[in-house]
Amino acid sequence: MDFGKLLSRAWTIIWEHKFLILLGILVALGSSGGTGASSGSQSFRNYDREWQMPPDWHGMPFPPAEGMGLPAIPTLIAIALLGIVLLIALAVWVVSTLARGALIAGASKIDGGYDTTFGETISAALQKGWTLLGIGIFPAIPVLFLLLASLGAAAAYLGVSQVFSDMGQIGPRNVWVILGALLCIALPLTLILDLLRTFANRACMLEDCGVFAAYRRGANVLIENFGSAVVLFLIQIVIGLVLGVGLVLPALCCLLWPLLLIVQGGISAYFSTLWTLAWRRWVEATPVAEEISAA
Repeated sequence: MDFGKLLSRAWTIIWEHKFLILLGILVALGSSGGTGASSGSQSFRNYDREWQMPPDWHGMPFPPAEGMGLPAIPTLIAIALLGIVLLIALAVWVVSTLARGALIAGASKIDGGYDTTFGETISAALQKGWTLLGIGIFPAIPVLFLLLASLGAAAAYLGVSQVFSDMGQIGPRNVWVILGALLCIALPLTLILDLLRTFANRACMLEDCGVFAAYRRGANVLIENFGSAVVLFLIQIVIGLVLGVGLVLPALCCLLWPLLLIVQGGISAYFSTLWTLAWRRWVEATPVAEEISAA
C-alpha cells in the first residue's frame, strides 16, 4: 500500500468536499469525553466520610430527609438535571454515531468517482442507523458490566457485605479483589472492541453487514492486513500528536474554541476518510479511484 498516495487522496477528498468537515464536527462532539466518573466517585467518598448517622433515628428503616444533610428539593433538582444531561449526552452520541456512518458513505462514494451531498450521506447513514448504534454500543458492554459490578460492590460495602460475612461468604475486601480482576479483563476487551469498531462500521456501511457480521468481517480484514493497519495506526498517532501540540493555544483561549471545534472536525473527517480509503484498497483488487486518475 502506498501510504503517501493514501494520505494525499484523503486530503484531496476533504478539501474538495468540505461538508465532510461538518460531519467530522459531529463526530468530534461525540468523541469528546470528560472525567465525570472519577469526579463522581470522589464526591461519593467525601459524602461517605462527612455523613454521620443522627442519634435519634431509633432503628427506623429509612431516615427523615432532613437527617441526611441533603435537602429533598435540591436533591430532586440535581437528579432532574442529571437526567437532562444524560439525555443530551445520549442524543449527542446518537448523532455522532450516525455522522460516522455518513462520513464512511460519503468518502467511499467520492473515492469511487461519484459525487454526493451532505443530505445523501446522512440518508445512507439513517438507513443503517440501528446497526450503527448497535456497533457503537458493543464496545461499551464490558464497561457497563463493570459498572453494574461496581454498584454491587458499593452496595456490599454499605451493608450487604455484613450479611455475606455473617454467612461466611464473600467479604468487602474480596469483592474489591474480584472487581479489580474484572477491570483487568474489561478494559483490554473494550479497547480491542473499540479498535474493531473502526472496521465494523465500514463493513456495515460498505458491505451491508449486521452488527455481529460487521465485527466478524472487520476482524477478518484487520487480520489479513494487520501490518498495513498497524502502520496506518502509527501514522495517525504521529499526525494526531503533531496537531495536538499546535492546538494547545486555541484550547487555552475560550474565544478560539469555535475554531478549535472546526479543526477537530477536519481532523476527525480526515482520519475517517483515511481508514475508509484503506478499507477500499484492502478489500478491492483494483481501486476505482486509481483507474479514474490513470485514465
